[in-house]
Amino acid sequence: MLVKDHLLLKQLQRNENDVGRAKRLQIVILAMQGWTAPAIGMAVGLSRRVCQQWVYRFNEHGLDGLKDRRGRAARPVLSVEQEEQMRKRLDVEPTQKDRVCSLRGLDVQSILENEFGVRRSLSTVYDLLHTLGYSYLRPRPKHYKSDPKAQEAFKRELPDRLGEIAALHPGKKLRVYFQDEARFGQQGTLTNVWAATGSRPRAVRQTEYEYLWVLGAVCPQTGHAEGLLSPRLNTGVINVFLHEFSATLASDEHAVMIWDGAGFHTSNTVEVPENVTLVQLPPYSPELNPMENLWHYLKSHYWSNRFHEDYEALERTAIAAWRDAVLDKGLMKTVCSAPYVDETRGS
Repeated sequence: MLVKDHLLLKQLQRNENDVGRAKRLQIVILAMQGWTAPAIGMAVGLSRRVCQQWVYRFNEHGLDGLKDRRGRAARPVLSVEQEEQMRKRLDVEPTQKDRVCSLRGLDVQSILENEFGVRRSLSTVYDLLHTLGYSYLRPRPKHYKSDPKAQEAFKRELPDRLGEIAALHPGKKLRVYFQDEARFGQQGTLTNVWAATGSRPRAVRQTEYEYLWVLGAVCPQTGHAEGLLSPRLNTGVINVFLHEFSATLASDEHAVMIWDGAGFHTSNTVEVPENVTLVQLPPYSPELNPMENLWHYLKSHYWSNRFHEDYEALERTAIAAWRDAVLDKGLMKTVCSAPYVDETRGS
């Protein structure tokens, strides 16, 4: 099938909340990639003829050709009030009555029938979830001792703290950095891969015990990042990192380094450079440190499904990933984005 090229189709599909329109965009994208009509039909669950019709409409009318042309709008599964109730139900943890730790499609189907009196097929349930703006995502870890009130207080008080630091360093540009450490070693992790539907793909997961520490600091505003590799982690290594980091700052800059309360951060022997001010996060609050996103990004893109023979191999992999990803300032602005700091600084 011939398809006219169109920019941002994939981006439009990722951001599309309407399930039907997203599927039609997927049909066009697959056709652009050279898929045949029967193959596309099997992939999206529609007939060959329907897929061809949507491609023809796109060629003829562009994005307007992908609009739903049904004469009568489909009846919504839930009313507006019921949709809001369903969102509240999905936004909290499963109840004891659900008897599961995570709601799957079948569980939501049961909730629809038992709590809303609505019986729908499983495919309709998934369409409803996507229409409500939900995706099946893996949550970030949350410590059971975390204190939401302390976290909100930290974010609320941060503007005043930054103002005080700025006042103590007149004529300096204040740069907010986040710092953290991650252990990377032969105790490997697995990440998702593309594989045939219904298959169980295999990947290497190493179980040896060699490892190293990756220390990093990133400024979400500028994308500037600095790192250090070390076979161990203690206050002495932290001091080396701070000294090396301090030397990278411009003469007219002062860095505010936000980090957690680990023992090697709070030791009396920590040596703080003159052009750096340390700010400690509330206890058990990794969600306030975007460096956690960076470690996840590196593990999912570079540090998983691999075998490392020794420490030197680990070091080579860590350095290569740092050069490819972390030195990309544009990427770091995205991966380590800290919206609550942007709001604080009015940017």
